[in-house]
Amino acid sequence: MNTILHRIEINTEPEKLYKALTTQAGLSSWWTKTKTTGNKNDIATFYFGPDGSHQVCMKIVDLTSNKTVIWECESGPWVDTGHFRFDIEESEKGAIMRFSHSGWESADDFFMHCNSKWGFFFTVSLKNYLETGTGSPHPNDPSI
Repeated sequence: MNTILHRIEINTEPEKLYKALTTQAGLSSWWTKTKTTGNKNDIATFYFGPDGSHQVCMKIVDLTSNKTVIWECESGPWVDTGHFRFDIEESEKGAIMRFSHSGWESADDFFMHCNSKWGFFFTVSLKNYLETGTGSPHPNDPSI
């Protein structure tokens, strides 16, 4: 099995990073339009495509305040992959986020595309959102 892994350090407080990963306003500001309660065992819906008609639903599997967020895809292109895990820790500069998306059968073109997109969303959009107040959520992300 293959796993997408990313580590990013952001000049922000762990609490603000956690909110960016768990709230409707936060997720919509750096990833894509989102509908979520942000509660454990609920479903978060993410909207993609030019008109937002492509939906991805993630079950919020686990939450540890300001530390961990875990999702599992219920519908969409990642159903047969494993968990999406975000781990947060405090650092000298603010917060470190470690991301893993496990359970990929092969490192095929779709795996590589998703790895590249996550890289953009974390190192540019999420980082800018938390450090400057302006992210680049879908559909304002680059075509890779």
